Amino acid sequence: MKNAVYLQSGGPTAVINSSFYGVIKAYQENQGIDVLYGSRFGLQGLIEDNLIEINKEKDYSSLTKIPGAILGSARLRLKDEFDPLLDQILEVVKKHDIHYIYCNGGNDSMDTGDKLTKFFKRVNYPCTVVGICKTIDNDLCENDFSPGFASAVNYIVKSTMEIALDLKAYKKGRVTIVETMGRDAGWLAASSSLANRYNLGPDLIYVPECAFKKEEFLEDIKRIYQEKGKVFIVVSEALKDENGEYLFADTNNLDSFGHIQLGSISMKLCDLVKKELGINTRYIEYNLMQRCASHIASQNDITWAYSCGYNAVKFSLENKVGVVSIKKKEEVTYQLVPFEKVANHVRHMPRNYMNEIGNFVSQKGEEYFKTFIDDSFKIDIPEEFR
Repeated sequence: MKNAVYLQSGGPTAVINSSFYGVIKAYQENQGIDVLYGSRFGLQGLIEDNLIEINKEKDYSSLTKIPGAILGSARLRLKDEFDPLLDQILEVVKKHDIHYIYCNGGNDSMDTGDKLTKFFKRVNYPCTVVGICKTIDNDLCENDFSPGFASAVNYIVKSTMEIALDLKAYKKGRVTIVETMGRDAGWLAASSSLANRYNLGPDLIYVPECAFKKEEFLEDIKRIYQEKGKVFIVVSEALKDENGEYLFADTNNLDSFGHIQLGSISMKLCDLVKKELGINTRYIEYNLMQRCASHIASQNDITWAYSCGYNAVKFSLENKVGVVSIKKKEEVTYQLVPFEKVANHVRHMPRNYMNEIGNFVSQKGEEYFKTFIDDSFKIDIPEEFR
């Protein structure tokens, strides 16, 4: 008897449950797995023996329309492949005769998959671990894009356009700064540039890949404010100065994975603008809506997430270990890459996706981002009202 377990970890997305459905569908169509379990609250479920048995005959297709992590997530880090928690996991795995594990998450979750693989090899227990990528941040190495990103782009672009229309209501306004997620990579903030395809986008965009220079930032704002009477800016939740240090970071406040806790950079930049330029400001954080707005989820994203889960099962039944990654040339393909190529690495946005001075997206960048939306986003404003 060979059973399997699937777990979710890290921040949810609008489509992570579609990957779960892909795993379930592959399980239901293949005879290689006797029982599939879902682990409640990620790795914690494997430690505490909190597993749910998946019905092989039931229709679970509704999962593709549900955001969040349906099984519950966790941010639990294994110290290394000798962590005592692994012994508890081994007990549960043996108890349920589990020989396949599917880890659905980001680069920290792929680190978990790597440590599980090394541990099972060391204790000589036959268990194949396969990683299923997800992140709205689009920062996973070995992926041309990540499941969850396209849906977040949909939300960001549409919301940016709607905010732009609101700002147009007044002849003279203020400096409005919108904050997206993206700790070390500016993919999300940069994607807001697509709103300018419909003349409803930001004036300035700042991302962590480009050194933030306070004086240039303030000069950009002064110039645009004098010209338009208002300024619309999108920033990543983390920006870095010329020394590569996080702006406004609290280095004493770390999360469970050792990452510096960030947030509210938009508020702090607004404070800077008010203090230095005396202009009224407003800050807006897209916050959780970027990853849970299923009402605007990308249908392509749902398909890509589902396919990653489905292919994870196929690879595991061939006893192949690694991470299912997405590659796109003429069409989208799914490949297996080693855990160590994804775990704990960050896929930064190429510097040439931004303009030379680093305050807006370049033509090269727009060519990449435009594939994630279509003209259904267009708002048809009658010419006399433009």
